Amino acid sequence: MTTSADPNIPAPPQTGRTPTEGVCEEPIGLWAQLLTAFRDLSGVFDAFANDAHPDVRALGRAARARRLPQANDYFVIGDLCARLTAQGLTLSQTYAAKTVAAYSRAGEVSSRELPAARRAILAFAFWIADAARVLGNYESLETALLICEQARRLIAGAGLGDDERRLQMTEDRLREQVTRMFESESVATDKRANAERESRRLCDQGQVLLRQGRPQEALDRFEAALAASDANQSAWLWRAMALTDLGRFDDALASYDRALALEPESAGVWNNKGSLLMELGRLNAALECFERAIDLAAPVSTVKAVYWLNRGKVLYMLGRYAEARDALVHSHELDPSSESAAGIAACRERLEGSAGS
Repeated sequence: MTTSADPNIPAPPQTGRTPTEGVCEEPIGLWAQLLTAFRDLSGVFDAFANDAHPDVRALGRAARARRLPQANDYFVIGDLCARLTAQGLTLSQTYAAKTVAAYSRAGEVSSRELPAARRAILAFAFWIADAARVLGNYESLETALLICEQARRLIAGAGLGDDERRLQMTEDRLREQVTRMFESESVATDKRANAERESRRLCDQGQVLLRQGRPQEALDRFEAALAASDANQSAWLWRAMALTDLGRFDDALASYDRALALEPESAGVWNNKGSLLMELGRLNAALECFERAIDLAAPVSTVKAVYWLNRGKVLYMLGRYAEARDALVHSHELDPSSESAAGIAACRERLEGSAGS
C-alpha cells in the first residue's frame, strides 16, 4: 500500500492526457495472458505491464494491447507514476524512474509528441528537486539528482537552452547537497562503511537505469557496486534482474543464489527466483521457491497474495488444477484482484471439464 505523501510537498505536474479510445481486444484470454511474461521485442521486461501497482500494470497492459502504440497511453502512465513518486517521507526511485521512462516512451511512439514529452520530463525533474529539498533526506536528494541527470541527457540538443541551463544549475545544487551530507556522515565512519555507502549509491544508480530499460548500463553499475562491497545483497538481487533482461538466465540464477546466501530468509528473492524458473519452464523448482517465499513472508496481505498467486500459476501449468484453485482462492482472499479471479475461473473450468469427461 502506498504511504501518503508529505503534505508540504505540492502535487507533481501532470500532462492531463487521457488514454486514446479504441483499445483492441486481447487476442488471448486473461488467464493465458497472465501466464505470459510481458517483454519487449528486445527481450527486456516491460516496466509498466509487469509493475507491482495494479493501476500501473493495467494501464501498461492496455497500452500493449494496441495494434499501434499510442503516445497518450504513456503520458497517462507517466502522470500516474509521478503521483506515486512521493511516498511518506521519501521519494520512490522506482516510480521516479518510471515517470521519466513513460514520458520518454510517449516521445518515441510519436515524433510529434516529442516536444510535449520533453516538457513533461523537465517539469517532473524540477518538481522532484523541490520535493527532495523539502524532505531533506539523503535518499530523496539522491533520487532527485539521478532524475535530473537523466532529464538533462534526454533534452540535450533539443534547443531548450534556458531550461537546460536551469536544470544544470538545479543538478549542481543537488550534487552539492548530496556530497555535503555524504561527507558529514562519513567523518565518523571507517573505510568499510564508506565502501558500503558507495556500493549502495552505485546500486541505486543501476536501479534507475534498469527501470529506464537500459539493462547493460545497469549491469555495469551493479558490477561496480559489488566491486565496492560484495556483501551488498541488494546489488546481487538487482544484478540478477539485469541479467534476466539481457537473456543471461543461468548467470541470473547464480546471482539470485548469491543474494540468498547473504539473506536466506528473503521472501522477495525466493519469489523472484521462482518467477525466472517458471519462465524457463523449470516448474517444480519454481514451485519450491514460491512455497519458500510463502513460508518466509511477513503477514502483509498484499505481498503474500502475490506469492500465493505465483504458486497458483505454476500449479496450473503443472496441471494440478485443484491445488492451483486453492492457492488462487487464498491469494484472492488476501488481496482480491482480476488476476486471481481469472485464475480461479480457469481452474474451475478445467476441473469441470475433467469431471465431465
